[in-house]
Amino acid sequence: MVYYLIAGLCFLVGLSALAGALFSRSPARRRTLFAAVWLVLWLVSIALVYTAERRGAARPAAQTPTRSATAASATHTPRPTLTPTPAIPAGLVAFHSDRTGDFEIWVIHDDGTDPKQLTSSPERDIEPCWSPDGSKIVFASGRDDPDNLELYVMNADGSDQRRLVELQPGDDLAPAWSPDGSKIAFHSNRDGNLEIYVVNADGTGLKNLTNYPEANDSRPSWSPDGRHIAFVSDRDGNSEIYVMDADGSNQRRLTFDVANDTVPRWSPDGRTIAFESTRGVRLSIYLMDADGSHVRPALRQAQEDAAPAWGNGGRRIYFSSLRTGSWEIFYVDLVTGEEVQLTKAEGYNRYPAWGPLPASK
Repeated sequence: MVYYLIAGLCFLVGLSALAGALFSRSPARRRTLFAAVWLVLWLVSIALVYTAERRGAARPAAQTPTRSATAASATHTPRPTLTPTPAIPAGLVAFHSDRTGDFEIWVIHDDGTDPKQLTSSPERDIEPCWSPDGSKIVFASGRDDPDNLELYVMNADGSDQRRLVELQPGDDLAPAWSPDGSKIAFHSNRDGNLEIYVVNADGTGLKNLTNYPEANDSRPSWSPDGRHIAFVSDRDGNSEIYVMDADGSNQRRLTFDVANDTVPRWSPDGRTIAFESTRGVRLSIYLMDADGSHVRPALRQAQEDAAPAWGNGGRRIYFSSLRTGSWEIFYVDLVTGEEVQLTKAEGYNRYPAWGPLPASK
């Protein structure tokens, strides 16, 4: 309030000085002095008003505290709320590798450390997939019949390896565990052509979902809510991504390209599907919205990249790549764009699958 009073006084005195400069019959030297006094006083008044406005804006409005607020302030001083940076969930990456001479299932931490061989059979063990809780791994193996790959389940440490379904002619491949852990989808040519099947996690209740004998349907991937399954089909001429309800109904096409689109993988939030495609100069990883729209590359440059797998809560996509001259496991951080190599072993290191660290007992 004082600033405004002084500013008003300076303004009035300035007016008097201005009148003397304009209308006085005094000598020119005195009128010039009046004009100078007017200018200084007006500048001072403006500065005072500006200062008063600044101080008023900086001062918080007075509030009448309620009784409860007064009591709380007497006993508790609130601490500032900090928003922590979300941690990237840690996990393990399973994959198959022939680094020891034949294909076995291996696992490493998702920072590339501590590689461990989980299987050791005389025939191929390939294409692992984690259970949702990270306690088990399902995979394909030819250990009981080299000419017929069957599905097997083991604990996360490689123990208790057992066949999932009864042995019969045909290859069972590309297992995918349902989000609730109750079922496993896979593709098989047991009926003559590739179809998508589903079986209970205990090996019972086998069912053909696609039932499309005129084409090959393969590579199933569950939506995170368990209501849908994405898959690959060549029913329209070349390999494209399709989706169906989890019971096999409502089969519909998502991609429309002259290139081959394969290996779909649903993101943890259900909004995006990653897949591999030859639509670029080289085989690479692409992303699209769950309805098939907004197709875009996942990597900076296509370099013979394949078999995508989501990990770390959707922060990363793991994939196998031939960019170093042999197939190795990499990941891309979808936030930073960083691409990191995890394995460095000549040969075939392929089909990565990320799983959460098993709960400690």
